[in-house]
Amino acid sequence: MSDSVLWKQETAKAVENFGPGRLPRQLIRAYGEVKQAALGAAQRYKPELWPEETALAISAACTAVIRGDHDEDFPLSLSQGGAGTSIHLNINEVISSIVERSNGYCLDPLEDLARFQSTNDTFATAVNIALLRGLRELEKLVIHLQEKLVLLETEYDSVLMTGRTEMQDALPFGLGQLFGSWAGMIERDRWRLSKLAERIREVPLGGTAIGTCFNAPRNYMNDALQSLRSLTGLPLARSQNLPDAVAHKDSLAELASGYALAAGNLLKITGDLLYYSSSPVAEFRHPELQWGSSIMPVKVNPVLLEFVQGLALRVDGEGRTAGIYARESRLQLNAMLPFLAESLFRQEEDLSAALKALCRFFDEVDIDTVRMEANLAASPALLNALLPKLGYHRLKPLINEFSARPPRDLEEFRNRAAEVLSLNPALLDRWLSPEELIGQSF
Repeated sequence: MSDSVLWKQETAKAVENFGPGRLPRQLIRAYGEVKQAALGAAQRYKPELWPEETALAISAACTAVIRGDHDEDFPLSLSQGGAGTSIHLNINEVISSIVERSNGYCLDPLEDLARFQSTNDTFATAVNIALLRGLRELEKLVIHLQEKLVLLETEYDSVLMTGRTEMQDALPFGLGQLFGSWAGMIERDRWRLSKLAERIREVPLGGTAIGTCFNAPRNYMNDALQSLRSLTGLPLARSQNLPDAVAHKDSLAELASGYALAAGNLLKITGDLLYYSSSPVAEFRHPELQWGSSIMPVKVNPVLLEFVQGLALRVDGEGRTAGIYARESRLQLNAMLPFLAESLFRQEEDLSAALKALCRFFDEVDIDTVRMEANLAASPALLNALLPKLGYHRLKPLINEFSARPPRDLEEFRNRAAEVLSLNPALLDRWLSPEELIGQSF
């Protein structure tokens, strides 16, 4: 082990046992905050623990960890046994080394830096803090996508297109209604994520090893939680059932499921867009962001849509994995929490990238409303829409007329329909208005 590294023998053993890695930055920050709150509360509860200058050095060491000054000294991945104990000892060893180098005071990573604490309450608290921050950032991205879709709904509220069911033309549909229907899904994601934050903000700090608060004085517990709220700026609350909070992680499985549902909605939107941008339909044109082929020069690949789909599928897969880790609780502890946290952090990263990519697509896509009108004019969907006005038998001549030679646009459809049915074109104009065809009169 190099003299330049801050971690010591227990971290070295973990690296040997599980292989080298790197803890996620968000977890290092969160654990640094937990340690600063817990150690500060311990010192205030029992001032004789350390000299005042050492207490200040401990706080400064925690601040440096929170700030990211020593990220290279956390050489473990979350794929590990021991329920996070290796990570707890790693951060204790780093803090003790920083203090020793700064003022020469030797701190025992266990006797001193785990005072009134267990891995099982501190690591779980750090995980929840990191996840709550990630959830808040994802909420912002979901809100941004929803707002973008609502703006598009308003912008295209009078544009007609072909509504389709079971991959077949069905009835006229509003382009604004399409955007609005997508916005409805994303609005539910927004609501779900905001509700999930209520679960994740509850932490088991003070429950120590199995939720019985063993060796954690009440005054220390209250002080530590209050300090942690101030440090993080998050509305953290102590769980009202600490044995449950330490042993069971179904709340994290619920979060993973919420992320998977959001990913599923992105899959639905991108699946629709892949159809709308395909060659026969071509109502949306994917931006030409890079060469589409090494052998076909005239080809645009839907790279953003495929990127979103690939990420969304992975989010869904990690959600299933997280659910399995969550239910692998045994007795008073879920030892799979590091693996569970890893799946959730991966979900966050992929879902964030997918949301950003889809927003970029909507910023750069070319929407061909002329092509939409032409597709609708040539579609049985427009004839179906006239059924209440004309009845089946009067529509039959139009079906025969237009199947052989489809109209190029709505004006040609109106003129030819008026001629075949001996109707006033102005009457057909009213029947073919967006208010009549897509229900905007309601």
